[in-house]
Amino acid sequence: MSDSEDDYMSDKLLMKCDEDVRPGLVFNRTTKRKYELEKKRQELSAKKPKNSKEREEERRQEGLNTAISNDNKGFKLLEKMGFKQGQGLGKSQSGITEPIKIELRSGKSGVGLESHFKEKVTRKKVHKEETLAKKMDAFHTSIKNKQAQKLLCKDFVKAQRACEDLDLRKNTDEPIQEFYWTRETIKKKRGVQDDEEEEEQFNEEFDSYFTDENLSELIHYLRNTHLYCMFCAFVATDENDLSTSCPGPNRSDHDDD
Repeated sequence: MSDSEDDYMSDKLLMKCDEDVRPGLVFNRTTKRKYELEKKRQELSAKKPKNSKEREEERRQEGLNTAISNDNKGFKLLEKMGFKQGQGLGKSQSGITEPIKIELRSGKSGVGLESHFKEKVTRKKVHKEETLAKKMDAFHTSIKNKQAQKLLCKDFVKAQRACEDLDLRKNTDEPIQEFYWTRETIKKKRGVQDDEEEEEQFNEEFDSYFTDENLSELIHYLRNTHLYCMFCAFVATDENDLSTSCPGPNRSDHDDD
C-alpha cells in the first residue's frame, strides 16, 4: 500500500464525513420534522386551558384535602359542644378525628346497587368454596371407606382359610356358617355350575357376608374353638396362653406390633 493512500482503519475517513454519525441523533429530515411537530404538539397541549370537568375535579380534590378552618360555621357549632381540634368526637373522645371520606360513584346505577352486586359476588364465591370443600371431604371419605372395605375383605378371606383348615384338621365336614369357609369350597358344596347367571348370583350372595359383624363372629370362633389368633398367626396351648401371648382379638390391638 502506498503512503498516498489512506488507511481505511484510520480516522481520516471519518474526518471527511460532513454528517455527524454519532448514535442517538436524528439525521433523516422526515424523522426530524416529525419529532419537531410532536414536540410542538405536546407544548401546545400543556398550555391548553383545562375544561370545566377537569377544573371541577381539581377544586373537589383541593376541597377534600383542605381541613375545615376555625371560621367555618360547622366547626364553631362543634366547638360549642366541647369539640377541640385534633381530638375525637364524643364525651370520651373516642370517636373519629377526621371527617367521613366522600366516595364518588362513577356509575349511573341506583344507590346500593353496586354494593348489592358485590355482596352477590361474595356470596357466590363463598358458596363455591364451601361446595368445593364438601366435595373434597366426600372424596376423602370415599377413599377411606374403600380402603377400609378392602382391608375388611383381606382379613375376612384370611380368617376363612384359617377356619376351614383348622376345622378340616378336626374332621369337621360342614362349616357352622357358610361364610366360615372359603368361597371356592362353598361353591363346590352347593354344586354351582359354570353357568354365568348362577355364578353371578352366588358371588353376590357370598359378597354380602363380608361385614364387620361377621368378621368379629369368625374371629371369636377361631379364638374360642381353635385357640387361634389370625393376626398373630399362632395356635395357643390353652386360653391362658392365648390371653398372655396375644394382645387382643382385633386388628387395632396388633397395629403396634
